[in-house]
Amino acid sequence: MIGGDGLDTTAATKAYLLSHNQLFLANLFMIGDLEDPAAQLICDWEAPLSWPVYGTFKPGVTKRGQITSEIGLKVAALDLEWSPPVTAFTTDVASANPYQLAQLGFYDNKIVRMWRTIMPTPGDANTYGACILFGGRVADCTVERGKIKFTVDSFLDVVNQLVPPNVIEVTNTLANYKGATPVLADGETVVPTFTIAAGSNATNLLGICTAPTANKIYGDNKLQFGYVVFTSGALAGFWSAIATSNNFQPIPGGPHYNQIIVYSPFPWDPTPGDTFYVSTHFPIEQADGSYVGFPFVPAPETAL
Repeated sequence: MIGGDGLDTTAATKAYLLSHNQLFLANLFMIGDLEDPAAQLICDWEAPLSWPVYGTFKPGVTKRGQITSEIGLKVAALDLEWSPPVTAFTTDVASANPYQLAQLGFYDNKIVRMWRTIMPTPGDANTYGACILFGGRVADCTVERGKIKFTVDSFLDVVNQLVPPNVIEVTNTLANYKGATPVLADGETVVPTFTIAAGSNATNLLGICTAPTANKIYGDNKLQFGYVVFTSGALAGFWSAIATSNNFQPIPGGPHYNQIIVYSPFPWDPTPGDTFYVSTHFPIEQADGSYVGFPFVPAPETAL
């Protein structure tokens, strides 16, 4: 047990439990990371509960499945249902309602933590604090009438050694993807950043390069097979893989832009001035000719 001041209250809580028959219990849920401004702090109590270690948990309509505790490395899963109030649908992550975000995949792979608080008086989650009951990542998220259903896989899922299709073996360097890869072909050492120009839409981005070289136009498909990540605007936090990129001049005699076509359309059009960065694909062959992986790996049943 961790009290609201961050200190260990296990012994005091045990003494309290041994001397009292009537208990006030509540569950605390956090969907997202503490530093995530979009994180949801929810409790199944009738009023907000303050646990200063993480913050104030607001009342919410929730339902959870059973939690299994076993010795070993078996990966458990928690079924969690949440029925937030229905508010207006918007075209901005900051104001979109939870149902809309769930449909857009916003909660996919989000961290979910669940605590049990023991209160000496109703509403006091500070004195004895809370203890962790479950933690994991959202493996599946579906929207049904009046509720959002999460399937949360335990943090132990990291022991599953499943090999992604772009990796030849567990110990190999990623063949097609590596985070924050600059345009190595141009000798750059930082990822390029851009602002959105007018004329962009959900699949066709017109970017003005701001760094490492202002107004730079990259050669055709120099950014291909990388990915775009928005850092500001209504699409902040959304990303998509790049199908093609090229030098584009919408109007003869007018300015040139970096045109980026993405594989998966964004949920809505970006706004001029929104910013994003591009991480390019990690090269399969290094400058010295050394090999770092296959571009594709066939499924076992198709391998010779």
